[in-house]
Amino acid sequence: MLFKNNNNLAEDSYMRSLLVAIIIFFIELSSSCNDHKIKTSPQAQEIYAREPVDSGSYKYIKYKLYYTSSGQLCERKLVFAKGTDCNCLFKVYYDSIYIVYTRDTILEKPLNAFIDINSFVEIDSTQFSKDKNRVFYFHSNSDGGNRAIVHKADPATFKRLCEYRWGIDKDHVFYETDILEGLNVKNVQVLYPPDTSDHFIEYIKDEKNVFKADKLLTGADAKTFKVVSGEKWLAEDKNKKYY
Repeated sequence: MLFKNNNNLAEDSYMRSLLVAIIIFFIELSSSCNDHKIKTSPQAQEIYAREPVDSGSYKYIKYKLYYTSSGQLCERKLVFAKGTDCNCLFKVYYDSIYIVYTRDTILEKPLNAFIDINSFVEIDSTQFSKDKNRVFYFHSNSDGGNRAIVHKADPATFKRLCEYRWGIDKDHVFYETDILEGLNVKNVQVLYPPDTSDHFIEYIKDEKNVFKADKLLTGADAKTFKVVSGEKWLAEDKNKKYY
């Protein structure tokens, strides 16, 4: 009987030793993981975008448009906050003002004086948007950006031309907010780069004229003008290379 008790004691001692070893192993593993978390904690704790304290009371409408608690139409914007006292990448603000730039003054108007919210739509992954009255282009920047009116654009026929900076309606081709004057919309040719990894369009033409962005390339030969890749120049025609 005494021999059996000793065996039980030996087994209990072995199990306790094994259990202690397992606990120590997991404590060391946990400690190792915690050290890793501590090393990355400044990044892990960073907030992507910090909202204003009262934004929870705002009513979402569509895209980035909201109504404030007082009923004002506003647009959600992000301001780059890196290097400020905010432990965040962006600060969020809700802009209810539309700024009109003239030659000698800056006018501030309510956003709902320019946007018809019921007909407002964004256009095919571009910076363009429109309502029943106007076409807009959004200029992004680190301060949240601003939405500009694309003058002379026809909202009924306006659509994306190629990538996000280009648009076209029944009468004009647009680069951002600028009209490419003199370009024949019925014979527009988008000059896609031969390198398919390049998604930016810099040149378009018709039967007579070539444009780089919103600038007319005076003297370019439209019939032979083409874009190239793998060269020191970006485009060429029969007379010239364009760097």
